[in-house]
Amino acid sequence: MSTDSDGGWNSGPPTDGETFADGDSTTEHVGFLERLWQSLVGILIGFGLIAATIWGIFWNEGRAIGTTRALNEGAGVTVSVPAARVDPANEGKLVHTSGNLSGGQLADNEFQIRSQAVRLVRKVEMYQWKEERRTENRSNAGGSQTRTTTYTYERTWSNQPISSQNFRQRDGHQNPAMPITGRTETASGAMLGAFRADSRVIGLFGSSSERRLDVTQAQLGVFQSRFSGRAQLNDGGIYVGSDPGNPQIGDLRITYSILPEGLASIVARQNGDGFGPYTASNGREVFLGATGARTAQELYQGAHETNRIITWVLRGVMLFAVWLGFFLILRPFVVLADVIPIFGSAMAAGAGLVSVALALLVFLPTIAIAWFWHRPVMSIALIVAGFAGAYGFRMLGERRRAAKAGAPAGGGQAMGHQPAYAGHPSQGGQDYQPPGYQGGYPQQGQPQQAYAAQPAYDPNAYPPQPPQGYPQGGYGQPTYPPQQPAPQGGGFLNVPPGLRPGQGG
Repeated sequence: MSTDSDGGWNSGPPTDGETFADGDSTTEHVGFLERLWQSLVGILIGFGLIAATIWGIFWNEGRAIGTTRALNEGAGVTVSVPAARVDPANEGKLVHTSGNLSGGQLADNEFQIRSQAVRLVRKVEMYQWKEERRTENRSNAGGSQTRTTTYTYERTWSNQPISSQNFRQRDGHQNPAMPITGRTETASGAMLGAFRADSRVIGLFGSSSERRLDVTQAQLGVFQSRFSGRAQLNDGGIYVGSDPGNPQIGDLRITYSILPEGLASIVARQNGDGFGPYTASNGREVFLGATGARTAQELYQGAHETNRIITWVLRGVMLFAVWLGFFLILRPFVVLADVIPIFGSAMAAGAGLVSVALALLVFLPTIAIAWFWHRPVMSIALIVAGFAGAYGFRMLGERRRAAKAGAPAGGGQAMGHQPAYAGHPSQGGQDYQPPGYQGGYPQQGQPQQAYAAQPAYDPNAYPPQPPQGYPQGGYGQPTYPPQQPAPQGGGFLNVPPGLRPGQGG
């Protein structure tokens, strides 16, 4: 293995959130057999990762369903009570109340910072070195690989001390000890209306409910005394260093925030004159809180939304873990194909796609089984509803196809076969249909009457008799259609004198 180093220094004034870096790199040659052995070990890791993720999926779905059940159960038994009075009759019940959250005089005695609040937070950040590493692999003919690891040293603000003892390149990247750290003070006598609000209750109100507390010029002297005159006011906080626009390693930023007094709401179990978590029938706890006047429904909606977000984030993490497990299992094929680098790249891409398919093949059924395990009744109902819906769509489709197949050309309605009128003598005994008569139905625009239900016309009767239902209009002159004048013109209504029915001519 060979190592190449390259150091450098990037100067210039950083702004908040930016980093400046220098570093070195190492180059390592890994043989084909070593890579193959590492990939074979990766198979065991892959199977272990998949097994652990399957368990994690069951756990996550059970956690989500259990939390939902507990919240639904709690919403059904929650009792809204006034915060101004503690009612012993509600002892042990799940109660909701909104009232004034009051604290007390809190202080950071080290720097004489005081405020009337429920919580006082001191945040300390130090400008430090941070080591980052990035590895790039280059495949060689024959299956070996060249790995280049680049170590980058960034200067960044951090509220946690970063040890430089394990840095690969410690020279020039030493972090001093952090002289002070952050701390939190909580009001011991906090009250929510007439109820005590202990640290667990105050913990329900997160950092998003806090507001910044500015340090004044009168309070600056304590910091200057503590840091040998290097402290100065900067953007409402304290900066310990020469120039806030050009920070150096070891410079400090100190800021304060408070959870102010004011309206707050809570859903919890009433314990004496205080609150505690409510345990649902499935063992899950219900313990909700938010600043401001919130209804019980709003608190439960927020808890449901948080539960959904956590569930989907964990699902995404577990899907990636399953994919990684399958990719590790397929990794030996990539190493074998990498004897010819171009084939190795193609195999790696193919292994990635196959791993996606296998991950989904395992992930989705596992979630379904987990749901069936934790909620069998609902799962069976969903399966039945799915099959019923599929069957209904299938029957609807078949009916539509049958209707289309039975419709006549031109888009008309399908008509059943009706017997035609027998031929008139003047027509030589041939079948004859009076004007407006088509297969037992009037023409379009004529009254829709079923002629098939009436007796057929008898051409051998003399004088000819009109079908039943037609009024006599003289010899052979029925009014057709019923209740309307007889059609004008020729046809069987005008029989020449001397011609008997059934005779042609």
